[in-house]
Amino acid sequence: MNLDQLFFDNFYTSPESRYKAPARINLIGEHIDYNGGKVLPAAISCYITALVSKRDDLVIATYSSNIGSKYAVELNKIKYSKEYDWANYVFGVFYTLRAAGYRIPFGLNILIDSQIPLGSGLSSSAALLDLVTYIANDIYNLGISMKNIAKIAQNCENSFCGLKCGIMDQAAIALGLRDKCILLDCAKFEYEYFDLNLGDYTFVVMKTNKPRSLVESKYNKRVEECEKALSLINQEFNVNNLCELKIEDLTRVEQLINDETIYRRVRHVVTENDRVYQFARALRHNNIELLGQLLDDSHSSLRYDYEVTGEHLDTIVEAAKVAGAVGARMTGAGFGGCAIALIKKEDFKQFKANVEHYYYSHIGIMPDVFNVDIVDGPSKDIDYHH
Repeated sequence: MNLDQLFFDNFYTSPESRYKAPARINLIGEHIDYNGGKVLPAAISCYITALVSKRDDLVIATYSSNIGSKYAVELNKIKYSKEYDWANYVFGVFYTLRAAGYRIPFGLNILIDSQIPLGSGLSSSAALLDLVTYIANDIYNLGISMKNIAKIAQNCENSFCGLKCGIMDQAAIALGLRDKCILLDCAKFEYEYFDLNLGDYTFVVMKTNKPRSLVESKYNKRVEECEKALSLINQEFNVNNLCELKIEDLTRVEQLINDETIYRRVRHVVTENDRVYQFARALRHNNIELLGQLLDDSHSSLRYDYEVTGEHLDTIVEAAKVAGAVGARMTGAGFGGCAIALIKKEDFKQFKANVEHYYYSHIGIMPDVFNVDIVDGPSKDIDYHH
């Protein structure tokens, strides 16, 4: 379907501009963004696109070409509502901007078209929040930096949409740069770029096609378990977050926490944070074998210590290993969604066929296995006036 035509059919006017924002993968550093850790994400060539036109009233109207549903609300009447479904992410941005004191003098028509599979662990929600914030910043000339676009999007997801996420997803997308991954310190929101130059090797994404919803999943439960651990540990330590602990602290930590499950959560967080440093070093020295080993160790820790993988993710990671991947792990929040694998570029076709066969024969669902490029963050694609 032609998006310009679809826009006209829904809003009875033509679009004035077109914007896009990418998805992201996290190479390593999972479930530690809200524990003050370091993560290593990158923006990928899988986009949410938005067509936009200005309105002469104070209404935000939005339509999703994927879901086929349309919602509209007046700027001063925005509040979270289950009925708005996905549109809460659009409306929430305007609510968050106005609450922060930004002037939004008129409404917009926004058509959303997403190539990012929903609930896939590639951050479709963060991409949508970043995109809408970017659009508002551009159209209303708000002068917000890319770093603050990420912060506003995160604030919206936390307080308006109710997911206690860290800054990683929003930052990875807003700050994305072609062929680079971002070593991001989630506690201080400082970051540096690393070249993702893997020579004959490449990362591929494997989608389990098991749908999930984060807000209702065990995600917030893990956040709570980590908060509980922190208060137990601070009877003796004095740390602001779990990622300030070192691996050598774990023996003492185990004595302070008399709950085996809570201890395993901490062990994952501390070892995963250490793997991020090792991974960044391995990237610098192009040590492919070590990169693979760290991916495997990360998945294993997420499976046994953090318990966020599940049958679908474990099977697709197994499939990747059987198909010859150097390393593989789940990426994103888990409970379904996607995994990534590090493979030789020339093996892609055979690898894809083998993973599909293995996964389908064990799970009975066809997975999606695809190549991605590492790309820049949100941008304005087209200005129809020019």
